[in-house]
Amino acid sequence: MTTKYFLRRAYTVLFFITAVNIYSQDNLERGIAAVKKGEYVNALNLLKSAPHDSYDANLYYGIALFKTGSLKDAEKYIKDAIKKDDERPEAYSVLGGIYSSQKKYGDAAAQFDASKKYLPLSKTSDQLDKEEISTIISVLSSEAENFIADGKVDEAIKSLTAAKIYDNDNPAIYAGLGDAYLARGAYELAKTNYEQALKFKPNYAPALYGLGKIAFKQKKYSLSLEEQIKAAEADNNFAPAFFEKGLIFYLLDKFNDAIEAFERYDQLVPGSPRGKTYLAKSYYGKGDLDKALEILDQVLAKDPDYGEANKYKAYVLIDKKDYSKAEEYFNKVKPEDMNSEAYSKWSKIYTEKKEFSKAYEYLDKAVAADTNDENVYFEYGKALFNEQKYGDALVKLNKSIELGILNVASYVYAGICYFYLNEFDKGVEILTKSIELNPNVASAWLWRANNYAGVSKNAEACADYKKYIEFEPNDPFAQEQVKKFCGEQK
Repeated sequence: MTTKYFLRRAYTVLFFITAVNIYSQDNLERGIAAVKKGEYVNALNLLKSAPHDSYDANLYYGIALFKTGSLKDAEKYIKDAIKKDDERPEAYSVLGGIYSSQKKYGDAAAQFDASKKYLPLSKTSDQLDKEEISTIISVLSSEAENFIADGKVDEAIKSLTAAKIYDNDNPAIYAGLGDAYLARGAYELAKTNYEQALKFKPNYAPALYGLGKIAFKQKKYSLSLEEQIKAAEADNNFAPAFFEKGLIFYLLDKFNDAIEAFERYDQLVPGSPRGKTYLAKSYYGKGDLDKALEILDQVLAKDPDYGEANKYKAYVLIDKKDYSKAEEYFNKVKPEDMNSEAYSKWSKIYTEKKEFSKAYEYLDKAVAADTNDENVYFEYGKALFNEQKYGDALVKLNKSIELGILNVASYVYAGICYFYLNEFDKGVEILTKSIELNPNVASAWLWRANNYAGVSKNAEACADYKKYIEFEPNDPFAQEQVKKFCGEQK
Protein backbone atom coordinates (compact mmCIF):
# COMPACT_ATOMS: atom_id res chain seq x y z
CA MET A 1 0.00 0.00 0.00
CA THR A 2 1.27 3.47 -0.87
CA THR A 3 1.93 6.43 1.39
CA LYS A 4 -0.90 8.28 -0.37
CA TYR A 5 -3.33 5.53 0.63
CA PHE A 6 -2.38 5.79 4.31
CA LEU A 7 -2.61 9.57 4.17
CA ARG A 8 -6.09 9.37 2.62
CA ARG A 9 -7.13 6.90 5.36
CA ALA A 10 -5.71 9.18 8.04
CA TYR A 11 -7.54 12.21 6.63
CA THR A 12 -10.78 10.18 6.46
CA VAL A 13 -10.49 9.10 10.11
CA LEU A 14 -9.59 12.63 11.17
CA PHE A 15 -12.55 14.02 9.26
CA PHE A 16 -14.87 11.46 10.88
CA ILE A 17 -13.59 12.25 14.38
CA THR A 18 -13.92 15.97 13.74
CA ALA A 19 -17.47 15.52 12.42
CA VAL A 20 -18.45 13.45 15.48
CA ASN A 21 -17.00 16.08 17.81
CA ILE A 22 -18.83 18.86 15.98
CA TYR A 23 -22.06 16.84 16.08
CA SER A 24 -21.63 16.14 19.81
CA GLN A 25 -20.85 19.78 20.57
CA ASP A 26 -23.86 20.86 18.51
CA ASN A 27 -26.08 18.46 20.46
CA LEU A 28 -24.71 19.82 23.73
CA GLU A 29 -25.46 23.41 22.77
CA ARG A 30 -28.92 22.54 21.41
CA GLY A 31 -29.65 20.41 24.48
CA ILE A 32 -28.72 23.22 26.86
CA ALA A 33 -30.92 25.60 24.88
CA ALA A 34 -33.79 23.10 25.06
CA VAL A 35 -33.46 22.85 28.85
CA LYS A 36 -33.57 26.64 29.14
CA LYS A 37 -36.78 26.66 27.07
CA GLY A 38 -38.35 23.93 29.22
CA GLU A 39 -38.28 21.33 26.41
CA TYR A 40 -36.92 18.61 28.65
CA VAL A 41 -37.75 15.53 26.57
CA ASN A 42 -36.08 17.08 23.53
CA ALA A 43 -33.14 18.10 25.72
CA LEU A 44 -32.83 14.57 27.08
CA ASN A 45 -32.51 13.09 23.61
CA LEU A 46 -29.94 15.68 22.54
CA LEU A 47 -27.80 15.56 25.67
CA LYS A 48 -27.79 11.77 25.87
CA SER A 49 -25.35 11.63 22.96
CA ALA A 50 -23.23 14.60 24.05
CA PRO A 51 -19.94 14.01 25.92
CA HIS A 52 -20.43 14.40 29.68
CA ASP A 53 -16.97 15.79 30.28
CA SER A 54 -17.78 19.25 31.61
CA TYR A 55 -19.76 20.93 34.39
CA ASP A 56 -22.41 22.23 31.98
CA ALA A 57 -22.82 18.91 30.15
CA ASN A 58 -23.46 17.04 33.40
CA LEU A 59 -25.56 19.84 34.91
CA TYR A 60 -27.97 20.21 32.01
CA TYR A 61 -28.23 16.47 31.36
CA GLY A 62 -28.99 16.06 35.07
CA ILE A 63 -31.69 18.75 34.87
CA ALA A 64 -33.26 17.04 31.83
CA LEU A 65 -33.27 13.70 33.65
CA PHE A 66 -34.76 15.30 36.78
CA LYS A 67 -37.54 17.09 34.92
CA THR A 68 -38.46 13.92 33.02
CA GLY A 69 -38.65 11.88 36.22
CA SER A 70 -35.42 9.84 36.23
CA LEU A 71 -34.32 10.86 39.71
CA LYS A 72 -31.56 8.33 40.37
CA ASP A 73 -29.79 9.06 37.08
CA ALA A 74 -30.31 12.78 37.58
CA GLU A 75 -28.65 12.63 41.00
CA LYS A 76 -25.62 10.82 39.50
CA TYR A 77 -25.01 13.43 36.79
CA ILE A 78 -25.59 16.38 39.10
CA LYS A 79 -23.04 14.97 41.54
CA ASP A 80 -20.67 14.52 38.58
CA ALA A 81 -21.18 18.21 37.77
CA ILE A 82 -20.23 19.13 41.34
CA LYS A 83 -17.09 17.01 41.02
CA LYS A 84 -16.18 19.03 37.91
CA ASP A 85 -16.69 22.34 39.73
CA ASP A 86 -17.72 22.46 43.38
CA GLU A 87 -17.86 26.25 43.60
CA ARG A 88 -20.84 26.93 41.36
CA PRO A 89 -24.36 27.23 42.77
CA GLU A 90 -26.57 25.67 40.09
CA ALA A 91 -25.79 21.98 40.66
CA TYR A 92 -26.29 22.18 44.43
CA SER A 93 -29.70 23.79 43.83
CA VAL A 94 -30.78 21.10 41.36
CA LEU A 95 -29.64 18.40 43.77
CA GLY A 96 -31.77 20.10 46.42
CA GLY A 97 -34.75 19.89 44.09
CA ILE A 98 -34.12 16.17 43.52
CA TYR A 99 -33.98 15.49 47.26
CA SER A 100 -37.09 17.58 47.85
CA SER A 101 -39.05 15.55 45.26
CA GLN A 102 -38.01 12.45 47.24
CA LYS A 103 -39.36 14.09 50.43
CA LYS A 104 -35.82 14.37 51.86
CA TYR A 105 -36.45 17.95 52.92
CA GLY A 106 -33.55 18.24 55.36
CA ASP A 107 -31.05 16.96 52.80
CA ALA A 108 -32.56 19.35 50.24
CA ALA A 109 -32.20 22.32 52.60
CA ALA A 110 -28.52 21.49 53.08
CA GLN A 111 -27.99 21.60 49.31
CA PHE A 112 -29.72 24.96 49.00
CA ASP A 113 -27.52 26.31 51.79
CA ALA A 114 -24.47 25.03 49.88
CA SER A 115 -25.75 26.68 46.71
CA LYS A 116 -26.24 30.05 48.40
CA LYS A 117 -22.60 30.08 49.51
CA TYR A 118 -21.65 30.59 45.88
CA LEU A 119 -24.30 33.19 45.02
CA PRO A 120 -23.27 36.86 44.88
CA LEU A 121 -25.88 37.79 47.50
CA SER A 122 -23.73 40.60 48.91
CA LYS A 123 -24.11 42.57 45.66
CA THR A 124 -27.05 44.74 44.65
CA SER A 125 -29.06 44.05 41.52
CA ASP A 126 -27.40 46.89 39.58
CA GLN A 127 -24.02 45.24 40.22
CA LEU A 128 -25.12 41.94 38.68
CA ASP A 129 -25.68 40.79 35.12
CA LYS A 130 -28.93 39.13 33.96
CA GLU A 131 -27.57 35.60 34.22
CA GLU A 132 -26.42 36.13 37.82
CA ILE A 133 -29.82 37.56 38.77
CA SER A 134 -31.57 34.67 37.04
CA THR A 135 -29.47 32.14 38.98
CA ILE A 136 -30.20 33.84 42.31
CA ILE A 137 -33.95 33.82 41.65
CA SER A 138 -33.86 30.19 40.47
CA VAL A 139 -32.05 29.04 43.63
CA LEU A 140 -34.23 31.02 46.05
CA SER A 141 -37.42 29.93 44.26
CA SER A 142 -36.36 26.27 44.41
CA GLU A 143 -35.49 26.66 48.08
CA ALA A 144 -38.98 28.10 48.64
CA GLU A 145 -40.55 25.09 46.89
CA ASN A 146 -38.74 22.81 49.33
CA PHE A 147 -39.91 24.86 52.32
CA ILE A 148 -43.52 24.70 51.06
CA ALA A 149 -43.31 20.93 50.61
CA ASP A 150 -41.88 20.67 54.14
CA GLY A 151 -44.72 22.76 55.57
CA LYS A 152 -42.48 25.74 56.36
CA VAL A 153 -44.49 28.40 54.56
CA ASP A 154 -43.02 31.35 56.47
CA GLU A 155 -39.50 30.31 55.44
CA ALA A 156 -40.67 30.00 51.83
CA ILE A 157 -42.08 33.53 51.90
CA LYS A 158 -38.75 34.81 53.32
CA SER A 159 -36.80 33.20 50.46
CA LEU A 160 -39.15 34.64 47.82
CA THR A 161 -39.19 38.08 49.44
CA ALA A 162 -35.38 38.02 49.33
CA ALA A 163 -35.58 37.14 45.62
CA LYS A 164 -37.76 40.21 44.95
CA ILE A 165 -34.81 42.43 45.93
CA TYR A 166 -33.07 41.34 42.74
CA ASP A 167 -36.03 41.45 40.34
CA ASN A 168 -39.33 42.83 41.57
CA ASP A 169 -41.03 42.13 38.22
CA ASN A 170 -40.23 38.44 37.90
CA PRO A 171 -43.39 36.30 37.41
CA ALA A 172 -41.74 33.19 38.88
CA ILE A 173 -41.38 34.93 42.25
CA TYR A 174 -45.06 35.88 42.39
CA ALA A 175 -46.14 32.43 41.26
CA GLY A 176 -43.97 31.03 44.07
CA LEU A 177 -45.63 33.36 46.58
CA GLY A 178 -48.97 32.20 45.23
CA ASP A 179 -47.91 28.60 45.90
CA ALA A 180 -46.89 29.51 49.45
CA TYR A 181 -50.19 31.18 50.30
CA LEU A 182 -52.10 28.37 48.59
CA ALA A 183 -50.33 25.87 50.87
CA ARG A 184 -51.42 27.96 53.85
CA GLY A 185 -55.02 28.05 52.62
CA ALA A 186 -54.92 31.84 52.15
CA TYR A 187 -56.67 31.69 48.78
CA GLU A 188 -57.19 35.43 48.24
CA LEU A 189 -53.51 36.19 48.84
CA ALA A 190 -52.56 33.29 46.59
CA LYS A 191 -54.87 34.59 43.86
CA THR A 192 -53.45 38.11 44.16
CA ASN A 193 -49.91 36.84 43.62
CA TYR A 194 -50.83 34.59 40.70
CA GLU A 195 -52.63 37.50 39.05
CA GLN A 196 -49.58 39.71 39.64
CA ALA A 197 -47.43 37.10 37.89
CA LEU A 198 -49.83 37.20 34.92
CA LYS A 199 -49.52 40.99 34.74
CA PHE A 200 -45.79 40.62 34.26
CA LYS A 201 -46.14 37.67 31.87
CA PRO A 202 -49.59 37.03 30.36
CA ASN A 203 -50.41 33.32 29.91
CA TYR A 204 -47.67 32.34 32.35
CA ALA A 205 -48.40 28.62 32.79
CA PRO A 206 -47.36 28.25 36.48
CA ALA A 207 -49.66 31.13 37.46
CA LEU A 208 -52.62 29.76 35.48
CA TYR A 209 -51.91 26.38 37.05
CA GLY A 210 -51.96 27.98 40.50
CA LEU A 211 -55.31 29.63 39.86
CA GLY A 212 -56.61 26.23 38.80
CA LYS A 213 -55.35 24.72 42.05
CA ILE A 214 -57.19 27.35 44.07
CA ALA A 215 -60.42 26.57 42.23
CA PHE A 216 -59.86 22.85 42.80
CA LYS A 217 -59.36 23.38 46.54
CA GLN A 218 -62.63 25.33 46.56
CA LYS A 219 -64.32 22.44 44.68
CA LYS A 220 -64.97 24.69 41.67
CA TYR A 221 -64.01 21.91 39.30
CA SER A 222 -65.22 23.46 36.05
CA LEU A 223 -63.23 26.64 36.73
CA SER A 224 -60.21 24.59 37.79
CA LEU A 225 -60.36 22.60 34.55
CA GLU A 226 -60.66 25.80 32.53
CA GLU A 227 -57.49 27.22 34.12
CA GLN A 228 -55.53 24.00 33.61
CA ILE A 229 -56.55 23.88 29.96
CA LYS A 230 -55.27 27.47 29.63
CA ALA A 231 -52.00 26.52 31.33
CA ALA A 232 -51.50 23.52 29.03
CA GLU A 233 -52.26 25.63 25.96
CA ALA A 234 -49.87 28.35 27.16
CA ASP A 235 -47.04 25.82 27.52
CA ASN A 236 -47.45 22.40 25.93
CA ASN A 237 -44.39 21.21 27.90
CA PHE A 238 -45.73 22.22 31.34
CA ALA A 239 -46.35 18.75 32.74
CA PRO A 240 -48.20 19.66 35.98
CA ALA A 241 -51.11 21.19 34.02
CA PHE A 242 -51.65 17.95 32.11
CA PHE A 243 -51.62 15.98 35.34
CA GLU A 244 -54.23 18.26 36.93
CA LYS A 245 -56.35 18.13 33.77
CA GLY A 246 -56.29 14.36 33.92
CA LEU A 247 -57.19 14.37 37.60
CA ILE A 248 -60.20 16.64 37.12
CA PHE A 249 -61.43 14.69 34.11
CA TYR A 250 -61.10 11.54 36.20
CA LEU A 251 -63.18 13.05 39.02
CA LEU A 252 -65.80 14.08 36.46
CA ASP A 253 -65.92 10.49 35.13
CA LYS A 254 -64.61 11.69 31.77
CA PHE A 255 -62.15 8.83 31.52
CA ASN A 256 -61.22 9.12 27.84
CA ASP A 257 -60.23 12.76 28.36
CA ALA A 258 -58.34 11.76 31.50
CA ILE A 259 -56.46 9.09 29.57
CA GLU A 260 -55.44 11.62 26.91
CA ALA A 261 -54.17 14.07 29.55
CA PHE A 262 -52.23 11.44 31.50
CA GLU A 263 -50.70 10.08 28.30
CA ARG A 264 -49.32 13.56 27.58
CA TYR A 265 -48.02 13.81 31.14
CA ASP A 266 -46.32 10.44 30.74
CA GLN A 267 -44.70 11.65 27.50
CA LEU A 268 -43.32 14.69 29.31
CA VAL A 269 -42.18 12.81 32.43
CA PRO A 270 -41.40 9.31 31.09
CA GLY A 271 -38.99 8.43 33.87
CA SER A 272 -41.62 8.81 36.58
CA PRO A 273 -44.13 6.06 37.37
CA ARG A 274 -46.74 8.66 38.32
CA GLY A 275 -48.16 9.26 34.85
CA LYS A 276 -48.51 5.58 34.02
CA THR A 277 -50.07 4.86 37.40
CA TYR A 278 -52.77 7.49 36.93
CA LEU A 279 -53.22 6.35 33.36
CA ALA A 280 -53.96 2.90 34.78
CA LYS A 281 -56.35 4.47 37.26
CA SER A 282 -58.25 6.09 34.39
CA TYR A 283 -58.61 2.75 32.61
CA TYR A 284 -59.77 1.34 35.94
CA GLY A 285 -62.40 4.08 36.21
CA LYS A 286 -63.47 3.33 32.65
CA GLY A 287 -63.98 -0.30 33.64
CA ASP A 288 -61.10 -1.71 31.57
CA LEU A 289 -59.58 -3.68 34.43
CA ASP A 290 -57.26 -5.78 32.27
CA LYS A 291 -55.68 -2.71 30.64
CA ALA A 292 -55.26 -1.12 34.06
CA LEU A 293 -53.52 -4.23 35.36
CA GLU A 294 -51.26 -4.37 32.30
CA ILE A 295 -50.02 -0.82 32.90
CA LEU A 296 -49.63 -1.32 36.66
CA ASP A 297 -47.59 -4.46 36.09
CA GLN A 298 -45.27 -2.42 33.83
CA VAL A 299 -44.80 0.13 36.61
CA LEU A 300 -44.23 -2.48 39.32
CA ALA A 301 -41.77 -4.39 37.13
CA LYS A 302 -39.51 -1.32 37.28
CA ASP A 303 -40.25 -0.39 40.89
CA PRO A 304 -41.95 -3.11 42.98
CA ASP A 305 -42.12 -0.78 45.99
CA TYR A 306 -43.95 2.07 44.28
CA GLY A 307 -46.81 2.72 46.69
CA GLU A 308 -49.33 4.27 44.30
CA ALA A 309 -49.09 1.37 41.84
CA ASN A 310 -49.46 -1.18 44.64
CA LYS A 311 -52.55 0.66 45.90
CA TYR A 312 -54.22 0.84 42.50
CA LYS A 313 -53.42 -2.78 41.76
CA ALA A 314 -55.22 -3.62 45.00
CA TYR A 315 -58.20 -1.55 43.83
CA VAL A 316 -58.39 -3.46 40.55
CA LEU A 317 -58.10 -6.80 42.32
CA ILE A 318 -60.97 -5.83 44.63
CA ASP A 319 -63.16 -5.25 41.58
CA LYS A 320 -62.05 -8.63 40.28
CA LYS A 321 -63.10 -10.01 43.70
CA ASP A 322 -59.62 -11.38 44.36
CA TYR A 323 -59.68 -10.11 47.93
CA SER A 324 -56.73 -12.03 49.37
CA LYS A 325 -54.47 -10.84 46.54
CA ALA A 326 -55.75 -7.28 46.98
CA GLU A 327 -54.79 -7.30 50.67
CA GLU A 328 -51.36 -8.61 49.69
CA TYR A 329 -50.80 -5.47 47.59
CA PHE A 330 -52.25 -3.14 50.23
CA ASN A 331 -49.75 -4.59 52.71
CA LYS A 332 -46.89 -3.61 50.38
CA VAL A 333 -47.78 0.07 50.79
CA LYS A 334 -45.89 1.98 53.50
CA PRO A 335 -48.19 3.41 56.20
CA GLU A 336 -47.11 6.97 55.34
CA ASP A 337 -48.25 6.37 51.73
CA MET A 338 -51.72 5.25 52.74
CA ASN A 339 -54.46 7.86 52.40
CA SER A 340 -58.19 8.23 52.84
CA GLU A 341 -58.95 6.73 49.42
CA ALA A 342 -56.80 3.67 50.08
CA TYR A 343 -58.36 2.93 53.47
CA SER A 344 -61.81 3.46 51.99
CA LYS A 345 -61.08 1.01 49.17
CA TRP A 346 -59.65 -1.50 51.63
CA SER A 347 -62.90 -1.35 53.60
CA LYS A 348 -64.81 -2.59 50.53
CA ILE A 349 -63.24 -6.04 50.93
CA TYR A 350 -65.01 -6.42 54.27
CA THR A 351 -68.21 -4.74 53.13
CA GLU A 352 -68.42 -7.30 50.34
CA LYS A 353 -67.78 -10.08 52.85
CA LYS A 354 -70.43 -8.53 55.12
CA GLU A 355 -67.82 -8.22 57.87
CA PHE A 356 -69.08 -4.74 58.69
CA SER A 357 -67.21 -4.17 61.96
CA LYS A 358 -63.91 -4.70 60.14
CA ALA A 359 -65.08 -2.47 57.28
CA TYR A 360 -65.85 0.34 59.74
CA GLU A 361 -62.34 0.07 61.21
CA TYR A 362 -60.84 0.93 57.82
CA LEU A 363 -63.45 3.61 57.14
CA ASP A 364 -62.61 5.24 60.48
CA LYS A 365 -58.96 5.26 59.41
CA ALA A 366 -60.03 6.87 56.12
CA VAL A 367 -61.93 9.64 57.94
CA ALA A 368 -58.95 10.21 60.27
CA ALA A 369 -56.67 10.53 57.23
CA ASP A 370 -58.87 13.24 55.68
CA THR A 371 -61.95 14.56 57.46
CA ASN A 372 -63.01 16.46 54.34
CA ASP A 373 -62.89 13.63 51.80
CA GLU A 374 -66.47 13.47 50.56
CA ASN A 375 -65.93 10.10 48.86
CA VAL A 376 -65.01 8.46 52.17
CA TYR A 377 -68.35 9.48 53.69
CA PHE A 378 -70.09 8.10 50.61
CA GLU A 379 -68.37 4.73 51.01
CA TYR A 380 -69.12 4.78 54.74
CA GLY A 381 -72.76 5.50 53.95
CA LYS A 382 -72.92 2.62 51.48
CA ALA A 383 -71.46 0.18 54.02
CA LEU A 384 -74.04 1.22 56.62
CA PHE A 385 -76.77 1.01 53.97
CA ASN A 386 -75.72 -2.54 53.15
CA GLU A 387 -76.08 -3.40 56.83
CA GLN A 388 -79.55 -1.80 56.65
CA LYS A 389 -78.60 0.92 59.14
CA TYR A 390 -80.45 3.55 57.13
CA GLY A 391 -80.41 6.34 59.71
CA ASP A 392 -76.66 6.06 60.28
CA ALA A 393 -76.12 5.74 56.53
CA LEU A 394 -78.00 9.01 55.96
CA VAL A 395 -75.67 10.88 58.32
CA LYS A 396 -72.65 9.83 56.28
CA LEU A 397 -74.33 10.31 52.88
CA ASN A 398 -75.55 13.80 53.78
CA LYS A 399 -72.02 14.67 54.94
CA SER A 400 -70.66 13.62 51.54
CA ILE A 401 -73.28 15.82 49.84
CA GLU A 402 -72.48 18.73 52.14
CA LEU A 403 -68.81 18.42 51.17
CA GLY A 404 -69.72 18.71 47.48
CA ILE A 405 -69.45 15.15 46.18
CA LEU A 406 -69.67 14.90 42.40
CA ASN A 407 -70.98 11.33 42.39
CA VAL A 408 -74.79 11.57 42.23
CA ALA A 409 -75.03 8.01 43.57
CA SER A 410 -74.69 9.56 47.02
CA TYR A 411 -77.96 11.42 46.45
CA VAL A 412 -79.65 8.27 45.18
CA TYR A 413 -78.59 6.21 48.19
CA ALA A 414 -79.83 9.00 50.47
CA GLY A 415 -83.17 8.99 48.67
CA ILE A 416 -83.49 5.23 49.15
CA CYS A 417 -82.66 5.60 52.85
CA TYR A 418 -85.42 8.18 53.23
CA PHE A 419 -87.82 5.75 51.54
CA TYR A 420 -87.03 2.96 54.01
CA LEU A 421 -87.33 5.43 56.90
CA ASN A 422 -90.77 6.47 55.56
CA GLU A 423 -89.57 10.07 55.08
CA PHE A 424 -90.93 10.22 51.56
CA ASP A 425 -90.97 14.01 51.08
CA LYS A 426 -87.27 14.22 51.94
CA GLY A 427 -86.65 11.34 49.58
CA VAL A 428 -88.37 13.22 46.75
CA GLU A 429 -86.37 16.36 47.54
CA ILE A 430 -82.92 14.71 47.50
CA LEU A 431 -83.70 12.63 44.40
CA THR A 432 -84.91 15.73 42.57
CA LYS A 433 -81.49 17.26 43.24
CA SER A 434 -79.89 14.09 41.90
CA ILE A 435 -81.92 14.29 38.68
CA GLU A 436 -81.06 17.99 38.29
CA LEU A 437 -77.36 17.11 38.52
CA ASN A 438 -77.60 14.14 36.17
CA PRO A 439 -80.92 13.16 34.56
CA ASN A 440 -79.44 9.99 33.07
CA VAL A 441 -79.27 7.91 36.26
CA ALA A 442 -82.15 5.45 35.95
CA SER A 443 -82.31 4.51 39.64
CA ALA A 444 -82.96 8.14 40.63
CA TRP A 445 -86.21 8.14 38.62
CA LEU A 446 -87.25 4.75 40.06
CA TRP A 447 -86.74 5.72 43.68
CA ARG A 448 -88.26 9.17 43.29
CA ALA A 449 -91.31 7.37 41.88
CA ASN A 450 -91.31 5.05 44.90
CA ASN A 451 -91.15 8.05 47.25
CA TYR A 452 -93.97 9.80 45.37
CA ALA A 453 -95.98 6.60 45.71
CA GLY A 454 -95.32 6.66 49.45
CA VAL A 455 -97.23 9.95 49.77
CA SER A 456 -99.89 8.96 47.21
CA LYS A 457 -98.75 11.44 44.55
CA ASN A 458 -99.88 9.06 41.86
CA ALA A 459 -99.53 11.33 38.83
CA GLU A 460 -95.93 12.18 39.76
CA ALA A 461 -95.16 8.52 40.50
CA CYS A 462 -96.66 7.52 37.14
CA ALA A 463 -94.49 10.05 35.25
CA ASP A 464 -91.30 8.85 36.98
CA TYR A 465 -92.02 5.15 36.50
CA LYS A 466 -92.57 5.86 32.78
CA LYS A 467 -89.27 7.73 32.65
CA TYR A 468 -87.50 4.84 34.38
CA ILE A 469 -88.93 2.39 31.84
CA GLU A 470 -87.24 4.42 29.06
CA PHE A 471 -83.95 3.29 30.64
CA GLU A 472 -85.06 -0.20 31.67
CA PRO A 473 -87.92 -1.28 29.37
CA ASN A 474 -87.84 -4.91 30.53
CA ASP A 475 -88.11 -4.31 34.28
CA PRO A 476 -91.25 -6.24 35.39
CA PHE A 477 -91.60 -4.30 38.66
CA ALA A 478 -91.69 -0.97 36.82
CA GLN A 479 -94.18 -2.33 34.30
CA GLU A 480 -96.49 -3.36 37.15
CA GLN A 481 -96.11 0.06 38.78
CA VAL A 482 -97.04 1.81 35.53
CA LYS A 483 -100.23 -0.28 35.35
CA LYS A 484 -100.97 0.51 38.99
CA PHE A 485 -100.27 4.26 38.97
CA CYS A 486 -101.03 5.13 35.35
CA GLY A 487 -103.88 2.74 34.75
CA GLU A 488 -102.22 1.46 31.55
CA GLN A 489 -99.57 -0.88 30.20
CA LYS A 490 -96.24 0.48 29.08
